[in-house]
Amino acid sequence: MMATITALDTLVGAHPVALGDLYATGTPADAFTLGDARGSILAFEASASTHAALRPLVVGLSRHLSPWRGKSFESGGTLGSNLLFGKRLAAFRGDVAPSLLDGEPTLRMRYDGLGLHWPFNRMLDELRQISPGVAIGPLLWRTGADSATPLLWWGLSTPR
Repeated sequence: MMATITALDTLVGAHPVALGDLYATGTPADAFTLGDARGSILAFEASASTHAALRPLVVGLSRHLSPWRGKSFESGGTLGSNLLFGKRLAAFRGDVAPSLLDGEPTLRMRYDGLGLHWPFNRMLDELRQISPGVAIGPLLWRTGADSATPLLWWGLSTPR
């Protein structure tokens, strides 16, 4: 039986494999209810093999040094932007679609087609609610129309 996650902060520094397992149990986050949601970077995929050694660095970066503060959803969740340096930057389009990780439904945030240049136009976010008020997902690097590589795991504290 899996423990209930009551706060996003408890997942900061979690192992990427554990986050992937939690993500697989979730349901597409409801973009309509997200509004301005506080976010945290949870883990870097590249650090999975050295997780124990790099975990303190990931925790410190996420809690104290990251300029990313979350996401702002508008137009019923179909549009939004990232909250960076206290501003709304890096706009995205949101929709529910099959995940590029497992093919199951997820809230997808696409950055292509909005006038953003490389590297943003190659990125894709996915987000699933894993418990009340907590949603997590990967930031993916699109390698093709239907394929991508996870770069990092992130999450949002959503309104309850």
